[in-house]
Amino acid sequence: MNLNKRSFSSAFIFALLLPFFASAQELVKEQKNALLFHVNYGIHIPGADMAKRYGSSFAIGGGLEYKLKSDFFIGGDYGYLYGKSVKEPIAFNLYNNKAEIVGIDNHLANLTIRQRGYLASVKVGKLFRPWYNKNAALKVSLGGGVMQHKVRVVDDYNVMPQITDDYLKGYDRLTNGLMVQEYIGYQYLSNNRRINFSAGVLLSQGFTKSVRGFNYDTGLFDNKKRLDLLNGIQVSWILPFYFNDYSEDIIY
Repeated sequence: MNLNKRSFSSAFIFALLLPFFASAQELVKEQKNALLFHVNYGIHIPGADMAKRYGSSFAIGGGLEYKLKSDFFIGGDYGYLYGKSVKEPIAFNLYNNKAEIVGIDNHLANLTIRQRGYLASVKVGKLFRPWYNKNAALKVSLGGGVMQHKVRVVDDYNVMPQITDDYLKGYDRLTNGLMVQEYIGYQYLSNNRRINFSAGVLLSQGFTKSVRGFNYDTGLFDNKKRLDLLNGIQVSWILPFYFNDYSEDIIY
């Protein structure tokens, strides 16, 4: 009786796992070069000099990767940065002793201050697939590019000529420079090519400097070198196109 139970249990487990191993084998046979389009969304926590100026931020963008059969890949990404939290005082010289700004129409003005910027990078990486599930992979990449950020200052009522046109450049803290970027995460590409995504940790280190060089509100030169860190989580939806080994056909 016990033997029958064990045999039934073994058969049951084998029956459950059989489709899994079959699909994994099928995918191994059809590993091809592939072009992968990504739609990315992330959230970032700042560090070093970045944390003194901004709070957390979000990023939305896209990327393109070319994956070889060997699971090495090269690619590029672009992410538009945006956030509401600006810690550094901006345009404080325009406020009176009641913390108000009076516009040219003699009514109270209002400034909206936000974070804006972008991350643009090229990268190389490798997928590491576990033996028991060839659809999934540990994804690791190293890249470099450009980081840029600034303070977006908007006069909601359009009554402040002090921050229009070229005057605005004295307040926006526009900063950019070279960046190094690392990614480690999980990637899944399904056999039917309908469920394709990745999720992981994205670390960015920007070696930046002010583009403006002088801030009107502080009355000081701004030319020191900065270390701007962004540490975050990025999720991606992936659209894959596979290249047939024996023709110029692209298979989706």
